[in-house]
Order: sequence, then structure tokens, then C-alpha cells
Amino acid sequence: MKLTPPLPEQVKALFKPLEHNLASVSIMRGLTASNVYVDSLDATWAVTYSNSRILVSGDIDCPEFVKAVQGVVDAGVKTGRKGFVIYYPVGSEKGGIGEHIRGIDPYPNLRNYYVLEPGKTGYPVNLSQGYRIQRISYDILEKRCTNTELVMEEMRSERASVDDFLDKSFGFCGVQGDVIASWCMSEYNTGNRFEIGIETHTDHRRKGLAFQTARACINHGVETGYDSVGWHCWKKNEASNRLALSLGFKHILEYPVEYLEVK
Repeated sequence: MKLTPPLPEQVKALFKPLEHNLASVSIMRGLTASNVYVDSLDATWAVTYSNSRILVSGDIDCPEFVKAVQGVVDAGVKTGRKGFVIYYPVGSEKGGIGEHIRGIDPYPNLRNYYVLEPGKTGYPVNLSQGYRIQRISYDILEKRCTNTELVMEEMRSERASVDDFLDKSFGFCGVQGDVIASWCMSEYNTGNRFEIGIETHTDHRRKGLAFQTARACINHGVETGYDSVGWHCWKKNEASNRLALSLGFKHILEYPVEYLEVK
């Protein structure tokens, strides 16, 4: 059965163990367009998705559930997706869905979740000489700076389009001349919360750009009324975990995922 928001309370309840992942909250509230697949209105399992993210909950052992996940993967492959990440509920002892999905290679993994409550004052931003901070906007995208396509690709990784991103999210980039060197963007802005994604081009790393660009993005969130910022990263990504802690984020939990690589 395919549903769209507003959703029955039973379906929403299944996604409670995934509320650390703001994508699930955004979908439940109808802020991120998606379908939710369930066995019935008295759901015992549920599957939803946002781009390459597949969020699952409930009784994941039944054939109908696997069929629903297969359908999401097949639809994504048709649009050109090369991989997916299945997000399991916190504390889930079940997993391994990927072993039953055709056309992919599964890789179980772990991710960390961090939260920052930045207060109301923001943080100083001090870039290396020769760099400047700019908000991501139509103006900077239309200049076609080097790495603009990478920035736009990141915008579309969470929102339906560049226009949708600029309408619902925000981001900042570190710029040197006509080169976009780093970027940090808000994701799944919902209520008082947003998450951030950060990237620095390989030619500009080890200059503190990720740290400063993240601060600029967090500051804008503070100025516009947000008071909780989320950060997700792979457990094995030491650099990302260190950066989160250096920015003042607190580790909240570790949770299971499964990467599905399209063959």
C-alpha cells in the first residue's frame, strides 16, 4: 500500500526510532515529498525514501517488505542512481535487507549522529587569506565559478531541484577568486532543527575552510531561529568525526545502515 502525508498515527509511530534522522521527520510532516509504503493502515512495517536514502522500520523480515524496498531501488536505478543507504531504527537487531535485493552489492556499516545547540550568539568566522564567505544564491550560481556543478549536485542530493533548495534550505561557500573551494548546506529544515552537509574540494583542504564555512552556515541558522543542528557521518570517517567535535557538536548515538552499491 502506498501512502502520502498526512499519515495515520500508526505509521508515524513506526518512524519514531528514526527521528534522529531529520529526513524521516520531514517526510512525516509532508515537508519532503515522498511515498510511504506499508502493509496496511495498521502498519507493521514501513518504507520511505528521500533520493538515495531509504528509511525502514517495523517487521522487516516479511517478503512484502523486501518487495517494497526493491521497488524503491529499481525506481532509483532508472533515474541513474549508483547507490543507496538503508537507514535502520536505532537499536535494531535486524538488518541485512541488502542480501535480498537484486542488482546491488550490500555493505553493512555504522554512522554517528551529533547534535549542536548553538545558543543565540553565533560564532566568529575567520577564513584563510585570499578566501571569502558567500551565501549560496542564484547570483553565485549564475557566475559559473569553478565547482559550481559540484555545488548544484549537492543541493539536489537532498532537495528536488536547485530552486527547491534555495526556497527551503540555505548554504554558504568558501570562495577563492572564481573558484568555489568549500560548501556547507542545511538539510531537511524542519521546525527548530536542520542538519548540515559539508564538502571541501581536494585542492583546498587542510586550510580550515570546512570549519569556517560550517560556522557561517550555523550562524545563519541561529539568526533565522533554529536552535538544533544535526550532523551525520560514517563511523570510520575520522576527519568528519573530528570536525564535528571541534565545532562543538556532541555525540548522541551510533546507528546501523547498509550501503547498496548498484552493480
